[in-house]
Amino acid sequence: MFNYVYPVIASQACFPFYLSGVGTASPEYHVLRENGLVSHQILFTLDGEGILNIDNKSFVNKKGTIFYVKPGISHEYYPLGGQWTTCWVVFRGDYLAEIMQRLGFPDYICKKPKSIDNIKRLFDMIYASAKSSGSMDEKCSLLVYEYILAVRDVLLLNEDTPANSIIKNAITYIDKNFNKDISLHELSELCGISRQHFCRVFKKKMGMRPLEYLTKKRISEAKVLLINTNKSIAAIGEETGYNDANYFGMVFKKYEGISPGEYRKIKKYHIIL
Repeated sequence: MFNYVYPVIASQACFPFYLSGVGTASPEYHVLRENGLVSHQILFTLDGEGILNIDNKSFVNKKGTIFYVKPGISHEYYPLGGQWTTCWVVFRGDYLAEIMQRLGFPDYICKKPKSIDNIKRLFDMIYASAKSSGSMDEKCSLLVYEYILAVRDVLLLNEDTPANSIIKNAITYIDKNFNKDISLHELSELCGISRQHFCRVFKKKMGMRPLEYLTKKRISEAKVLLINTNKSIAAIGEETGYNDANYFGMVFKKYEGISPGEYRKIKKYHIIL
């Protein structure tokens, strides 16, 4: 049984990353792509076993295994023994190659993490959103980004290394306390290392400075509130860590190119349509 959705790409091309396809293959069949895909691909095994051949290496994909392959990479995969059930997401974006590289993704990676519960939950949300009859392009784009970060978390950040432990602790703290004043001193103290070493490790792993990550987290949360609530701009600023509404507006415009009010007007109109 094959369940899949291929959205109309033209309507999504304005987003930095967008869904080009999502589905479940049961049973998965023999796939040979000598020239790779034009999209980035993330596939996880829901049941059964399969083989991934890539770069003259073979990886056994058991239940819970995930692999990522960037566009243009020759690869092959097929069932091993009995039935192999897979869930796949393919996505594109004009600047996605640079984004994936900065997030630390290699050309390909295949790994069986401890749990894929969150990955499966997000996959189901992406599939439901893509299948919706309404215009869900923006929601799909946001979900794809969340999916990429979730996969990154289990494939790259959960490796048991000192650097990854530092980054994971810092990100967890920022994500829970983004609406509070957070300093580099506070983050480095939390991780038990000097401020200089912390900043160096964070930028190497995340492709951005710690306070830049904090700002992007705040702006991301503000965008959700602007679209889904009727709270005032000042109230949303306070809720996301900005006590000065003017400063909140300035930072928002720096990252989004428009003011919070303009963003709300455009995006709410888009959703209504």
